[in-house]
Amino acid sequence: MSKKVQKDIFYEMGVHFSEVFEGATVEKATEKAHLQKEPSDNAKLKITDQRFIKFNIKLIGEEQDGSKKDQKS
Repeated sequence: MSKKVQKDIFYEMGVHFSEVFEGATVEKATEKAHLQKEPSDNAKLKITDQRFIKFNIKLIGEEQDGSKKDQKS
């Protein structure tokens, strides 16, 4: 049986999103931009800064310490 591990990497990032909004008038386009809560899939993304925080590697797919094996209530 093969063993699996999972690696989780944590970064702190500065991100710049840029998106174009269209409307019948400048006011309508501005209103759309103002009401949007998150960048859409059409937004362009640029990472402006990143800092490595940490990484973790953990065993997945089976008991790690055997403490839960064959427990009966």
